[in-house]
Amino acid sequence: MKTRLHSPAFSLLTDFDRAASGEGALDYQAQLKAAFEDGYRQGHAEGRSEAEADSELLLAELGTRHSEQLADERQTWQRECADVLMARLEGAAKSIERSIEDRIAELLRPWLVENLRARALQDLEKAISRALIEGAKVHIEAPVEIIEHLRANLPTEAFQIGYSESQTADIRAHIEDTEIEVNISAWIAELEAIAS
Repeated sequence: MKTRLHSPAFSLLTDFDRAASGEGALDYQAQLKAAFEDGYRQGHAEGRSEAEADSELLLAELGTRHSEQLADERQTWQRECADVLMARLEGAAKSIERSIEDRIAELLRPWLVENLRARALQDLEKAISRALIEGAKVHIEAPVEIIEHLRANLPTEAFQIGYSESQTADIRAHIEDTEIEVNISAWIAELEAIAS
C-alpha cells in the first residue's frame, strides 16, 4: 500500500483547530452581522425605490385629477362669466339704443315740426289758390310770420283776400261758406307725445 502524502481531508483539519479555538465563532458572528447589515441596506434601498415608485405614481394620478378638476372649474367659471358678461352687454346695448333713440328723436323733432308746418302751409296754399281761381272770397287767420309767408306766395291781384293775426299757432282759412283749419299746435303735441 502506498501512502499518500497529502490528502484533501487533511487540509480541513486546520479549520477544526480554528473552530475549536473560538476564532471561527467570531468570524461567524461577524459574517452574520455583516449579512444582516447588507440585508438591511438592501431592504432599505428596495423599500425606498418602491416608495419612490409609488409616490411618483400617486403624484401622476393626483396631477391628472387636478388637471381635470381645474379644467372643469375653468369651464364653469367661463360659463358663469359669459352669462354675466352677456347680460351686462345686452343691458349696455339696450341703454345705448335708448340713448341713441332719444338723441335722434330730440334732433329730428325740430325738423319734423318744420316739415309738418311746411306741408300744412303748402296744402293750405293749394286749397286757397283753387278757391281764388274759382272766384271765392278768402279770409285767413294766422300768426304774423305765416301771414307774411302767404302774402308772398299767394296771388293777390284781382282777388279778395283778407288777413288777420291769430294768437295761436293754428291757421284758419274762411273760403266763402267753407272753413279750413290747420291745427298745427295739436299736431306738434301729438308728435311730441309719440316721441316721448
